[in-house]
Amino acid sequence: MQDDAPEKKAGGFLQLQLNLSRATLALLLGAAMACGPALAQAPVDVPAAENGKRVFLPAFFASYGPVSALDMVERIPGFSIEQGEDRRGFGENLVNVLIDGDRPSTKSESLQTILSRIPASQVDRIELIEQAGADGETRGVGQTVNVIRKGGSALTGTYDANVNFGTRYGILPFANVSATLKRGPTTYEVNFSSFNDKFQGFGPEDFLAGDRTLTERRTYRGRGRYSEASIGGAIRTRFGDAKLNVNGKIGIEDGIDRRRGIFTNASGAQVGTERLFTDQPRREVGYELGGDIEFPLAAKLTTKLVALYRNDQDNVDGFIEQLRPSGRFRSDTQTRNRPSEAVLRIQNDWSGFGNHAIQFGAELAYNRLDARFVNTTLADPAPPQISSVAVLVRETRIEPFVSDVWTLSPAWKLEGGAIFEFSSLKLTGDSQARRSFQFVKPRVAAIWTAGKRTTMEFRAERQVAQLDFDEFATSVDLGLGGQVDSGNRDLVPQQVTTFSALVRQKFLERGSIQLLGSYETINDTQDLVPVDLGGGVIVDGAGNIGRGKRWNAELEVTLPFDWATRDLGITGMELKFVGHYHGSRVTDPVTGETRKVSFRPEWHQDWEFRHDIAKAGIAYGFKVQTMAPAYAYFVNQIRRQHSLLNIDNAFIEYRKFKLGTIRLSVEDLNGEPFHRERVFFSGTRASGVITSYIERIRKLDPRIRVSLTGKF
Repeated sequence: MQDDAPEKKAGGFLQLQLNLSRATLALLLGAAMACGPALAQAPVDVPAAENGKRVFLPAFFASYGPVSALDMVERIPGFSIEQGEDRRGFGENLVNVLIDGDRPSTKSESLQTILSRIPASQVDRIELIEQAGADGETRGVGQTVNVIRKGGSALTGTYDANVNFGTRYGILPFANVSATLKRGPTTYEVNFSSFNDKFQGFGPEDFLAGDRTLTERRTYRGRGRYSEASIGGAIRTRFGDAKLNVNGKIGIEDGIDRRRGIFTNASGAQVGTERLFTDQPRREVGYELGGDIEFPLAAKLTTKLVALYRNDQDNVDGFIEQLRPSGRFRSDTQTRNRPSEAVLRIQNDWSGFGNHAIQFGAELAYNRLDARFVNTTLADPAPPQISSVAVLVRETRIEPFVSDVWTLSPAWKLEGGAIFEFSSLKLTGDSQARRSFQFVKPRVAAIWTAGKRTTMEFRAERQVAQLDFDEFATSVDLGLGGQVDSGNRDLVPQQVTTFSALVRQKFLERGSIQLLGSYETINDTQDLVPVDLGGGVIVDGAGNIGRGKRWNAELEVTLPFDWATRDLGITGMELKFVGHYHGSRVTDPVTGETRKVSFRPEWHQDWEFRHDIAKAGIAYGFKVQTMAPAYAYFVNQIRRQHSLLNIDNAFIEYRKFKLGTIRLSVEDLNGEPFHRERVFFSGTRASGVITSYIERIRKLDPRIRVSLTGKF
């Protein structure tokens, strides 16, 4: 098949890398199994599961010198924070972290940010719950962390002062500060966050003929800047048996990206230049206001109301200009997008029926996007061409839901439920459409606590993906020479039915191994499709290409080395590995042949090493990331993108500094090398005739960060 040709090019390097990965995985698994005899001698401070719950006290984290609750949660063996998948609604965007038993009523704040604002000194304990439907707030999640804070009325908080700098772009400071004050049953929280970053990128882009002879080389050097700042707060209180939480946030973003290129022909003579510039002409202001109230409505019946409103902006102006002896080409773009969302949810939890915990309610959501796009193209000596697209997208959705958690025994819990979606979508403006959707989304999950250190999970569920409203609007990728991504009014949500099995095993003092396998069938698979603009103009856009299949495997290993190094007087060394394999199969809408899903790498891996020297108050470590190429299948080209081995976040920190923890880290230590290849065909990919290639290599300058993190 012609579509597989670029994939075979990966050849030797990728096969070698894959073989090394397999060998290392075998070594990790072998080491974990070799540790099996030591399980019986595991220290008593390691929490064992009691009725599916493990309780971590502050003493467990003392050797890490945590500053915030985030530092503690990130050190729990076998647990990774999940912000929520790209699903529809508030309730379905599942999270696996609770604060004092409550889920934060926010979609714009990450769990990592929320946890980083809680001083470690204020954490009473952390509960790791490995049961189906462990809490009404996290139904559908098999593993949940609940951070329980201490009482008291003192003023506490955290601070994080940072300086980013590099060899060619100066110094950029930023800081984050949060404070919490308790007065009786009421807690007041206020926080300020900021972030500043710059980057320098460089590398060539080669244009090759069909026989791979060089026709032109473009040598690029670019720089960019991104800044954001926000202020927010929350009030949490009780009155009687009711709990009330209110939170809000307002923030601004700003960014600029510049690129300059020099064009030379095969003999090295200069034949042109290029300028690219994108800017957020006005600082983008976004805000969110949310809250919830929970109260007992009757005996064994609790009701919770959640309300949320978000409003954002996306303003981008840009141009790409090429100068050659034959003339000038320039394309200017202007994007003005205004997304907003409102959610109202009622959730009822009833425990009055034997060993069942029943939840029922409904969620009402309204999403809106006002998208405006203008493109002006000038190609001397022809007159300029101006195109303008304005689309207003509105969606109203109501979702009744019901679920039941059945405690079969202390070792077995079964969760079953369904969400019933009724929604309507309306597009007006230059693109018009009106559609209604009805989806049933059932879920069944069973968790077996097979032993004090072993958990198994089995799951079957149907999910409906959240539509990205930006894909109803037209955009232009200036970085790819003005490639048009057309909005598609016929886009519908992708539906996925998943069957999965998972096993978690704890071992040694702080070791864990987790293996997950899943198989998915897809309706209305979302991918790239040809979009006919009329007049014989066909471009690419997001669309649906029928049925598809995906299969996945995930291995996560946390391997401490104390068992091997303690006799040498060395403790605190730990290696964490996370590896994913993704297979897929769809029918290509251009060629009619079978291929993989676009933008989905076959595998990726993260390796993280850390050594805590507790007595000295010193820690150091690094993170390595690598992944297979990701392919995208356009009408007349195949794009292959590959981020090669990246050494990221190498650090050393000192925790006994009076003001807190001081840390020196380097990001993109080896420049995060990036390779992109575009293969062009005559007419469409169905012709099988390759006419040209474009190969791009880019590296980034390493960035150094010095930070001081503390608590009060």
